[in-house]
Amino acid sequence: MVSKSDNPADPFKKALAEATKVLADNPELSINYSVDPSGVSGDNIRLPQVSRRMTKEEVLLARGTADALAMHHKYHNSDLHSRFAPDGPMAREIYEAMETARCEAIGAKDMPGTTGNINAKIGVEAKRKGFDKLTDRADAPLADAAAYLIRTLTTKKDLPSSANNVLNLWKDFILDQAETTIENLTENLDNQERFAKFSRQIITDLGYGDQLGDEPEAEDDENQEQQDENEEQADDPESSGTDENNDETLDAEDQQSQDEQQDAAQAQMSSEDSSDEDFDDQELPDGEAPLEPPPAQPISDADPNYQVFETNFDEEIKAEDLAEQVELERLRAYLDQQLEPLKGAVSRLANKLQRRLQAQQNRSWL
Repeated sequence: MVSKSDNPADPFKKALAEATKVLADNPELSINYSVDPSGVSGDNIRLPQVSRRMTKEEVLLARGTADALAMHHKYHNSDLHSRFAPDGPMAREIYEAMETARCEAIGAKDMPGTTGNINAKIGVEAKRKGFDKLTDRADAPLADAAAYLIRTLTTKKDLPSSANNVLNLWKDFILDQAETTIENLTENLDNQERFAKFSRQIITDLGYGDQLGDEPEAEDDENQEQQDENEEQADDPESSGTDENNDETLDAEDQQSQDEQQDAAQAQMSSEDSSDEDFDDQELPDGEAPLEPPPAQPISDADPNYQVFETNFDEEIKAEDLAEQVELERLRAYLDQQLEPLKGAVSRLANKLQRRLQAQQNRSWL
């Protein structure tokens, strides 16, 4: 029997999680909803929590964040990104923001439907940060303005008013300082390495070149040449130095390795199963009653004969009277998140309990 959740947000969250896996082109992704900041970590994507009320802002933020993080997972290479990352704080902020905008721009080009969702997310976040109330360029973040400019130039779509306000405060300055470099935006967009170099040049144009650190181009070019050489050797059967006998040897070794892994896995499973079923395998002698279970441990060291003397001054307060509904929903969501890894443990414990109860039956005739 499958229990049906009474949370009206669950169907939406399940559908959004499946759509995120499809957009990221990775069915093995783990999608979680949390009150913690959203982000990507390996094959785990953390999305903003959606309460039972499912407000419009919550839904727009969740959908936009899901699309943005799916694009980042699909088009972003962490190792390559780290090699070109600047050392200084301001340069790194600009570099990170531009790479995020690149992934979202590629996604918007390949899947135009993501543009509206991500723009809605940008609008919600910008409004929360108070971007719509800024009037002085010194108060507006340059990194966000650079990312907004990348999006508008590539998607040709207007930003939400709160984000557009920050862009307008910095747009003339960015175009004046980096006009020649920005002309090459389109041709560098689809290649992350070229775009990383492009971003470093933008950072230099904006006056933060001293924060870039060492230039990694020489080392990367050498690695790329070695990689190209290895690929050419792999494609050329004459230079590879392999024949059919070597292939057969490799296949035999692979098969042997797979067999050893399967035997080890089966041995481990057998060991676990035997430990769980030891209690079941203990057959009782004919005519003897089952053993009595051990006595329960005392809850505390207090006197077991203690009785309540007076209850007239006791007070009972419901949880909803101690906390607001929003706080209760947040705590409920946090509890669900903590219990997620224990779902499998419940069924295993239930099976063990069932076997132990069945073992208490008298299996012999009188």
